[in-house]
Amino acid sequence: MISIIISSYRPNCFSDVEKNIAATCGVTYELIKINNPGIMGTSEAYNKGALEARYDILLFIHEDIKFMTPNWGRLLINHHLLEKAGVIGLAGGIYVPSAPGGWFTDNEHALINIIQGEKDGPKKKIQTFSEVQKAFALDGVFLSIKKQIFAQYKFDEHLKGHHGYDTEITLRIAKRYFNYVISDILIEHYSAGKPDLEWNKANIYIRKKLGSNFHKESNDELELTLFVNYLHQYFSQNRINLISILETFQFFPIRTSFRTKKIILNKYYNFVKFRNSYHRE
Repeated sequence: MISIIISSYRPNCFSDVEKNIAATCGVTYELIKINNPGIMGTSEAYNKGALEARYDILLFIHEDIKFMTPNWGRLLINHHLLEKAGVIGLAGGIYVPSAPGGWFTDNEHALINIIQGEKDGPKKKIQTFSEVQKAFALDGVFLSIKKQIFAQYKFDEHLKGHHGYDTEITLRIAKRYFNYVISDILIEHYSAGKPDLEWNKANIYIRKKLGSNFHKESNDELELTLFVNYLHQYFSQNRINLISILETFQFFPIRTSFRTKKIILNKYYNFVKFRNSYHRE
């Protein structure tokens, strides 16, 4: 039995997914709608929904999705029997870099099985794996957690908006349990997400809180690429000065090679030298 929790702000989308769940779930469930037209952050909405849940398995989903797999509820219940199962998702990342960011790093380290596109427009199935696999941070479009595990963690309500709630809770749970991405439940998702200033702020908060020490070995090439991308993002939104340099430097990928460190320090030099070419009011 599954408690399905949705933070809703689009009545038409909620109505569609409500009908779709009724036609496809295949097991006993309850649907908990938290009406949220900008009233609260996603973390708070989901925590409120979880308090109302009667069943042992919680499923947090977006309302702009459509389940394509019949009887998916039984499949989900079975996945919670996996070894030390923490969170079950449909997309996630297998690498956590030093630089702040969401679950996605690059195609090589992303596990995705979702049909993405516009509701009444072109769609594309993105599938990068076929078997159940372990991951760290998961995409919030579909997050399933057993109630007794959720009670130990809950969503972090310091995240007031609609970004980072998924990365934060799944990384926290990954420190003790295994998060899994699965390929036998397929959905269509009608939104690609919109990284913005608030998204960046949420990811900085998460990296400060949880760090990036999830791997025995560092991937130099990936760390370099993602850290430089982070610097470009950060300095396009903030003036380049001592304060902003120190703010970014706390995420410096220490475990990389001397060569990688040298390249990053040279990037800093260029940012400072050409600082008037970056941030605009």
